[in-house]
Amino acid sequence: MSYNVHITRADHWTNSEAKPISIEESKDYFAAKADFEYMNKLSHQTPFGTLTMGGEFFVWNDKDVKVPFRYYEGRITVSGADDFIIGRMKQVAQELDAIVQGDEGELY
Repeated sequence: MSYNVHITRADHWTNSEAKPISIEESKDYFAAKADFEYMNKLSHQTPFGTLTMGGEFFVWNDKDVKVPFRYYEGRITVSGADDFIIGRMKQVAQELDAIVQGDEGELY
């Protein structure tokens, strides 16, 4: 299981539904960003076949890397984010009047 990092307006990401970033606001925000594209499903090829997951995704296209930012329950989550990705998440959070927080509640 990967470690998740969240963009949220709540004091703790587990309470994001109480102070949500709406899906409509998220779609409007990311539509204005040339380096993001909206997708309602993601597919990944594995040795056992293709794994497809539905949802609300804003995929960050940075050079040769595609990073899915997943909208879910009032927050935006990235799985397995490194320092470079967290830097981009902090830019997004600032523009959405939100914070960046890890699974254990630490702030970035």
